[in-house]
Amino acid sequence: MKRRMTLLTLVFLLAAPFCIGMIKDGFAADAKKQYKFVFIVKSMQFPFFLNMIEGAEEAVKLMPNVSLKCVGPETPYSVEEQMQLVEQAITDGVDAILIAPADSKAIVPAIEKANKAGILVATPNTKAYGGNILTWTGVDNYQVGFELGTALCETIKGKGNVLLIEGTPGNSTSEERVHGYKDAFKKYPEINLLDSQPANFNREKGMVLMENWLQKYKKIDAVGSINKDMTMGAVEAARLVGRDKEMVQITFDVDNDALEALENGSILLTGAQNERSQIALAMSACYLALNGYKVPPVQYLPLSLVYKKDVPQYRTKK
Repeated sequence: MKRRMTLLTLVFLLAAPFCIGMIKDGFAADAKKQYKFVFIVKSMQFPFFLNMIEGAEEAVKLMPNVSLKCVGPETPYSVEEQMQLVEQAITDGVDAILIAPADSKAIVPAIEKANKAGILVATPNTKAYGGNILTWTGVDNYQVGFELGTALCETIKGKGNVLLIEGTPGNSTSEERVHGYKDAFKKYPEINLLDSQPANFNREKGMVLMENWLQKYKKIDAVGSINKDMTMGAVEAARLVGRDKEMVQITFDVDNDALEALENGSILLTGAQNERSQIALAMSACYLALNGYKVPPVQYLPLSLVYKKDVPQYRTKK
């Protein structure tokens, strides 16, 4: 089923520029109408979401009658501020809200308000657990966790003490990746999961969590994480007490920090999820839907595992 969905997504990706071209050339019923989109991220400070914003700003250039505003909470991962931003978008009379929810459940009332106002809602990267969502775009986050967890276990030959750094409770990306990791661990009877706790996708909290674990556990063979920012904090905590060479660190997402950590051996592997394409695809879906086209409700993008040998190709990409 996932393979079929992937193929459908590829077909849509290939067809989207053609459809947009049709709209631009006057095939749409109201080609002169101006549309307003707002993109609400989880944080305006974290590189991952800044990269998504860059992707959105590039994508909107392909949609000449669309204006785009990118916003996020002042407090990273504040769902309360995200809800306020949704309400402001409703007041502003936007045509589409694209939002990566900080909390997949708590955001639902705000989405339902947008639904009642007749505004399209798409959720790139992170799912919402309710409301009428036009489309979700992203990687299979369960598969992310499962593949990372399997790689971790294979690296330490299926035996050892491991730790897992979770994201924010209630966030779909965190919950699905954690589930995948733990299912992978279950395949290896000699893997001992010492602990699994959240660090809220935050570098400083990842560091504090790792400091506590380093005091509690005398032997740590590997640390899995669902997010690069938390991993960088964990790596620094281990380095400061001279235990960084003791353990393997595995994480997710690609940016300059992650690439440098791969090159210097601080982490063994990370994963790429094509976040710029996630937002571009969600925006395209909204644009097409506003012009009468049907779009798929779920759109998967490929997951890539990234090792040290792969760094050069990612150095040349945004």
